[in-house]
Amino acid sequence: MTGTGSNELREQVAILRWLDVANRDALMPEIDAIFFEASGTKSFASDAERDAFRTRWLGRYFQHFPQWAYLALGPDARVAGYLVGSVDDPAKDPLFADIAYFKDFAGLTARYPAQLHVNLAPDWRGLSLGARLVEAFAADATRAGALGVHVVTSRASRNVGFYAANGFHEAGALAANNRDLVFLARRLD
Repeated sequence: MTGTGSNELREQVAILRWLDVANRDALMPEIDAIFFEASGTKSFASDAERDAFRTRWLGRYFQHFPQWAYLALGPDARVAGYLVGSVDDPAKDPLFADIAYFKDFAGLTARYPAQLHVNLAPDWRGLSLGARLVEAFAADATRAGALGVHVVTSRASRNVGFYAANGFHEAGALAANNRDLVFLARRLD
């Protein structure tokens, strides 16, 4: 989507805090669809494995950090995208003990404690909605006293360019599970 029509459409999308959305439960299937479409993992050995994957990368945020979740809602009240995150250092939070790279990046998470995950439905990409979600989170995280925000992703992932365009820089890297992971960081103060 490009041109004047896309500008008008972009302006019709509301960025809302999750806790300000009245029909949250009804929107979860749309969020799940976006999550699994955007995920690099497409197949699972079992439903239990799929559920554990969802809990690890999405569900724990809605359960434990709903105040740091945001939605992009289109003019038809359908979910165009979402952002979930937290503002406390994940290397120190037992809720994230299952993600080994947080311990490896502990020196960086101390400087950039807030973290986020953002995904958009395919039809809504390229309209700066991801940037609007990041800015909503960054503004609230700054007000909460977070000094910086980070994302850990694969160096080969398509989202590296998105984060660079939104003020993130590579602050660290490591090899894990046959992938090069990058710690992308942005100051908030």
